[in-house]
This record gives sequence, structure tokens and C-alpha cells, in this order.
Amino acid sequence: MEPTERTLIIGAGPAGLAAARALKEQGLPYDHVERHSAVGGLWDIDSPGTPMYESAHFISSRTLSGFPGFPMPEDYPDYPNHRQILSYLRSFAADAGLTDTITFSTEVVAIEREGDGAFTVTTRAADGATETTRYAQVIAASGVQWDPNIIDIPGYTGEIRHSVTYRDASEFAGRRVLIVGAGNSGCDIACDAARSADHAAISMRRGYWFIPKHIFGQPVDVFAKNGPTMPMWLEQAVFGRLLRVINGDPTRLGLQKPDHKAL
Repeated sequence: MEPTERTLIIGAGPAGLAAARALKEQGLPYDHVERHSAVGGLWDIDSPGTPMYESAHFISSRTLSGFPGFPMPEDYPDYPNHRQILSYLRSFAADAGLTDTITFSTEVVAIEREGDGAFTVTTRAADGATETTRYAQVIAASGVQWDPNIIDIPGYTGEIRHSVTYRDASEFAGRRVLIVGAGNSGCDIACDAARSADHAAISMRRGYWFIPKHIFGQPVDVFAKNGPTMPMWLEQAVFGRLLRVINGDPTRLGLQKPDHKAL
């Protein structure tokens, strides 16, 4: 239980792997734990509690995404699906020599900071055995998408689900579905519901700018990166007008008009 200069990394998703490679490249000692049985974090749809769903794709392009020095495969589409991202993460971990240093099926159940600044960490293995170790530093890369915020709608007697429980569009067959929120998962799931449900609607607290994945045949982030550098006020004006040309007037679909400038 003596304090050491070792660091503990919690989680073997993208952030945990990035931290592990950084420490390894600098020759800094660390331990790495992951409560699931394999690398991937929330990108592993088989990991208990993951918010991943079958139609999920990366929201940034393959061209501008990935770990430095380890680009995504050339045969990946512009926006890889979740299984391709998982394969990429595991290939990265193997290539960097990280996989064999991860202790899988091990959950962190408690962290306490001591008076000398060290951390006392208690872990629990799959067989229930616990172990307590002191670390100089802890890197928490356990993610923020595991604990759903379940809402209550007074007077509503139908089923209320959080997106973390959603997996496949077939779940909507024969049902009327309301999606609350137009974030990345909200828009994806609304598209699934539009194709599979008897009726689908989306609710938003304000009007949004909906940015397409491709502009003039290029991934939108590649288009933005390769375009001319402009002052923000001019970029907002030009891109806002371009979106109006591409998407049309969102109010024609019953959506609110954006109450703010693009970007």
C-alpha cells in the first residue's frame, strides 16, 4: 500500500487508449483496468450498458478522425459504422502494444484521495474479489454516457425510454414514437423511427441548424477544412445561406426556425 509513481487508467475506450499510449511513449508506469471483457468502451455494442445502437455511425469523417499516426483504413466509408470503429480501436490497441497491459473484467468501485495527494483505489474482479492499491494519479476515462437521465411526463401512461436502451429500428414497428431532443443520437433514432414506426415525430426546445454529412460530394468537415479562411461573421453568413439552399426552410417540415446564427 505504499504510494507509488504509477498512474491508474480507468476505461479502455478511445480516451483510455489515447492516455495509455501517451504514458507508454513517455516511459511512465501505469496500470489500466476495464470493466468489460475487451477493448472498445461504448463503441462495443455488446458491452453491458452501452448506449450504442445498430444504425450508429461516426459523426466526423474518417479522413479527419482517428489517433495520430494511425489513420483509419482507406476502405472505410466516409462515416464508419460502430462496428468499424470498434475494429479500428482494437487494431490501434494491438498495434500500440496496449491490449496485453489492460486488466479486463475489473471494475473500479471506490476512489479516495489521501492527505498526501495519492489515491486509494478499490477494484473488483469478475469473481467478486476486491483489491486496494494506491496510485499517484488516476485518469478517469470511463465515459459520461452510461447513466441515463430518465424523465417523467405527468399524465402520460405510455412507455418512456432513454436512448441508452435503444438498439434497433425494429423496436418501433407498429408504434407511435416521439423523440425528445435533436442531438446526434436523437436525430439518428428519429430517422430510424421515420422508416419503421407507424408514426414518428421529434420534439426540440429550439430551432437548430441541421448540417448534412456531405457538401458537394465531400464530408462536411473536409469541405470546411479545405475551404478558404474567412472571418467568423462572413463564414456564418456564407455557411448559413448554403445550408438554406441545401436543406430549404426547416419550418416547412414543422420544425422551429433557428434562433441563432449558423456555427
